[in-house]
Amino acid sequence: MNYHHKPTCIQYISTYLPITEYWIYNLLSNMEFYTPLILSRNTTNLSQFSIGNIVSLSQVNLPTRLFNYSYFKLSGYFPIFKESAIDQKAQIIHAHFGYHGIKTIRLKQKMKIPLICSFYGNDVYKWTNSVKYRRGLKRLFQEADLMLVLGPYMKGALISLGCPQRKILIQHLGVNVQDNNFIPKDLNMSEPIPFLMACSFVEKKGVDIVIKALDIIKKEVDFKLNLIGDGPLKDKIIQLIHQYNLGKNIYMYGYQPYSKLMDLASRCQVFLQASKTASNGDKEGTPMSLVDVMAVGMPVISTRHSDIPEIVLDGETGYLVEENDPHSFAQAILTLIKDQKRYNIMSNNSHNHILNNFNIRTQAQKLENIYMKLITKE
Repeated sequence: MNYHHKPTCIQYISTYLPITEYWIYNLLSNMEFYTPLILSRNTTNLSQFSIGNIVSLSQVNLPTRLFNYSYFKLSGYFPIFKESAIDQKAQIIHAHFGYHGIKTIRLKQKMKIPLICSFYGNDVYKWTNSVKYRRGLKRLFQEADLMLVLGPYMKGALISLGCPQRKILIQHLGVNVQDNNFIPKDLNMSEPIPFLMACSFVEKKGVDIVIKALDIIKKEVDFKLNLIGDGPLKDKIIQLIHQYNLGKNIYMYGYQPYSKLMDLASRCQVFLQASKTASNGDKEGTPMSLVDVMAVGMPVISTRHSDIPEIVLDGETGYLVEENDPHSFAQAILTLIKDQKRYNIMSNNSHNHILNNFNIRTQAQKLENIYMKLITKE
């Protein structure tokens, strides 16, 4: 990536970059016409998500760090961030997640440049239970120039929170479709059907529903589930696997790098994700694991939840069922794997849908066009 002689765009990412947010790196590394300046409080996985332009509070000495945090409490911005933005002649701020966007308002005011905030899921559905956060969102809706959301469901949720509709734009995330080889898949019912699931072990991902659905189908079909992920519900998930006597069918890998996910996606045949609304109100945005696996032609069984229908087209790229219904989920699995011809059509449709609507190069270009319009006030 050539950073010379390009306008600078601040990317505020509180921690750059958790492995579960790799899609942000995909976006930044595919920018062609803007230089991303990463402003962060902390850094992690830098060797995996290497990008050349990072200013982080975690990388300065303790006195400087303490001074910046004290200044932030009084003035609402970090001096080191403002200095870096001025030094690199930043022309726009792009904050990731609503709760981090709130923390960039004062920097936007001091710099007198446009502010965009991208919303991804829990910043729309979970944290809005907090009165303090909702007050912060009200300020963000007033001060920011544009809010980016992942689909029409999230757009409606943001409007219900008080954001003017004219300030909301749907912007898809994306994957490097060209880097993920599409190989048409064939079902082989004489061997265990390899399923794949990749997610954090939290309530909204519906791992429990998938396990219950697999228990329903185990007498009709032989299978193995490759389960990538980890999280607070790990012990309960293991307990559920033992309860349904599925220990020989489910292989748990823990969190894995992107390369491992895509390796399994190339060898597995159906992706499972029974997303649901959590008891605290948390919901999905558009789970990127769905986009990743569909890029290599994997049909998906999922739910009519949040903006998942933006990714999984029911009856075309997979099947969608209602939330919290393991019996319907099980039936959808059986319907898919018992129809070889339909499976092949869905495999092709999955790849083409991602190529046409979630290609990271196209989405990065669209985002850069948004930057240009705001900067030039077109």
